Amino acid sequence: MTLKRNITKTNLLFLSIGSIVGSGWLFGSFYTAQIAGPASIISWALGGIFVSIIALTFAELSTMLPISGGSITYTLMSHGKMSGSMFSWITWLWSMVVAPIEVQAVLQYSSNYISNLTTRVGTSDTLTAKGLILATVLMMALCVVNVIGVKIMAETNKFVAIWKLIIPIGVAVLLFSGHIHTSNLTSAGGFSPYGFSGILSGIAIGGVSFSFFGFQTPIFLAGEARNPQKSIPIALFGSLFFCLLLYAALQLGFILALNPSTLASGWHNISFVGDAGPFAGIFISLGFIFIVKFLYFDAIISPLGTAVGYTASASRILYSMSLQGDAPKCLTKINVFSIPWLAITANFIMGMLFFLPFSGWQSMVAFLSAAIVVSLACGPICLPIFRKHFPNTRRPFLLPYSTLISFLAFYICNLMLQWTGWNTVWKLDIAIILGLVIIFGSHLFYKTDKIQSLHLKNFVWFVLYMSFSSLLSYLSTFGGGIGLISMQMDFAVVGISSIIVFIVAQKTALSKEESNKIYMAIMQGHRQIPEGEETNAPITTCPAQGHL
Repeated sequence: MTLKRNITKTNLLFLSIGSIVGSGWLFGSFYTAQIAGPASIISWALGGIFVSIIALTFAELSTMLPISGGSITYTLMSHGKMSGSMFSWITWLWSMVVAPIEVQAVLQYSSNYISNLTTRVGTSDTLTAKGLILATVLMMALCVVNVIGVKIMAETNKFVAIWKLIIPIGVAVLLFSGHIHTSNLTSAGGFSPYGFSGILSGIAIGGVSFSFFGFQTPIFLAGEARNPQKSIPIALFGSLFFCLLLYAALQLGFILALNPSTLASGWHNISFVGDAGPFAGIFISLGFIFIVKFLYFDAIISPLGTAVGYTASASRILYSMSLQGDAPKCLTKINVFSIPWLAITANFIMGMLFFLPFSGWQSMVAFLSAAIVVSLACGPICLPIFRKHFPNTRRPFLLPYSTLISFLAFYICNLMLQWTGWNTVWKLDIAIILGLVIIFGSHLFYKTDKIQSLHLKNFVWFVLYMSFSSLLSYLSTFGGGIGLISMQMDFAVVGISSIIVFIVAQKTALSKEESNKIYMAIMQGHRQIPEGEETNAPITTCPAQGHL
């Protein structure tokens, strides 16, 4: 059985909006304000712009190759088995953990009115035994929704996404309608109390980049989208534009609504009663009790809406990994609803394990942001290569100045990785090394052609990429770095390293013939058909011309 193209343009747009507007709007304003002060407004603006530039490269790639799991196949076609396997590992890792994070957000907000769900350990809210039981129930519910069928999930999520927009918009309006404290914009250290470094750190670890990265859902579900050439760009940029305006308004409203007394110890130490649910706490202090109940309800709907989308995305990534030989073949099994149910089950088990070592919503966001940024680097790297290797493939979305914009997007990825700080990057390095051991070990154990088919020579660029990134992060001033490279110098040094890695990545790409061979194999594996046709229908694709 194969996946069907059931998702309409409107549903795909709302799925993207639903993935972006999750727990980020509930907590992002609070944590970003702590890191950047009033200048956190700039953090949201820059973050939205940066992610949009990166999304440009994926707009062309995903409409050119609208297959489920999308982006994890790009590096496989450009640099071979080892690069493809590593990007699959990183992408699956972060996408699989999003659902537990959103469930954590639900329980953290719910702790304001349900006792013994969380316990405060330092500045983090850790789940209790009661909280873990409820987390298990919610994770299972997400799986059931996805197993029933992606079409039902998409139709339901459309209404959830509408609700998820109404409540944040209403919150923003109410924040501005209350008592406005314009002095908050300049008090407690001025508009930018922690300088440009605080603005950049807010993007990376305050929840800004994490909040926008939901734009990838249309890419992961491209293989199930009707008319993907039109629906994917609309979903990508439509969702990013509306959510950028929404997040900026919420951040400004949050800053102006704060009681000036909460800033007595500086922005970094702002706290108030009910700050486990920041907006609810503010509205209680403002006397807007009626909206608090809606917020508590939305604190369930918004994160779970995002979790539904990512449960679907992560299962398609694992499904695609299985097709590529990077995961057990049994994970390609599809139920009567054409859903990869075993992949969903495997993600549920792994997702539950992530509740154990991490405490609180923010404790996981920085790590995931770093992993997401690395996974997104595949788009800017692959686009110029695909222009050369697949010149005749139909491109409904053709990016102008593709090489220049691709390099700019790659540079932005590297900067955002730097801003997460050394304390985050070294943990990502460990996860990548673990992935290398698993991939390399599995290949030696299962494959007969051994090392030759891993395309290790074509993997050099990634080793160079992570080596440069780790070294520069250690030498920088961000998050535990030794401070040898100043913030101003960081822009230049990262720029030089980006040029080197970008050139090496282009030079170490597979040959055109090898890329086309892998492309043909992928198209054979992803036998996707329009809704209404027989699931065992033969492939009528002509890959050289790009007609799917």
